[in-house]
Amino acid sequence: MRELRESIIRLAQVPPEGLLFQGLIPARRLTRLADAVVGMGEGVEVDLRLKPNNDAYLLHGNVRGAVELECESCRTPFRCPLAATLNLSIDPNPEQDLYRDPTQKGEVWVIDHSDEQIEAPEGYFDLVEALEDEWLLELPISPRCAEACKGICPVCGTNRNEAECACSPAPRESPFDVLAQLKKDK
Repeated sequence: MRELRESIIRLAQVPPEGLLFQGLIPARRLTRLADAVVGMGEGVEVDLRLKPNNDAYLLHGNVRGAVELECESCRTPFRCPLAATLNLSIDPNPEQDLYRDPTQKGEVWVIDHSDEQIEAPEGYFDLVEALEDEWLLELPISPRCAEACKGICPVCGTNRNEAECACSPAPRESPFDVLAQLKKDK
């Protein structure tokens, strides 16, 4: 697959039929995403179309790729897919609150059919930066290799997904033990 080289788009030059972006965004161009993950493959494949729509622009299509994250419970690296369908609205006039709808009289808000609105002041839009923002927001806050991950034994450090350990779980202190003691003192 060919490398996607276009990144900064001047929105005023987008033709009425739109622009097609197909190719691979290499990992070396996704520096913020690379800083947030353990590892990346070659990059991310994109198949996107940018089209003008009234006073805004719509970016829609598919992305495919994967990153490597570290499980918070067992510290094992695992693969996390970045496959998604994107529907973004790009606003070249962020200071304007209402947008005209040519099918109606007056001003009507028309950006109700996209997932998110991105501001592009000055009429320029950075495709790679916007996609990287979307992927960073999609990363899990607490990455887990599996729903049933058993984690690491806090006593001996054994990965309990790979082997059982003979350690007994340490008794957990309750914050309410102090209250129970007060009741006994009476």
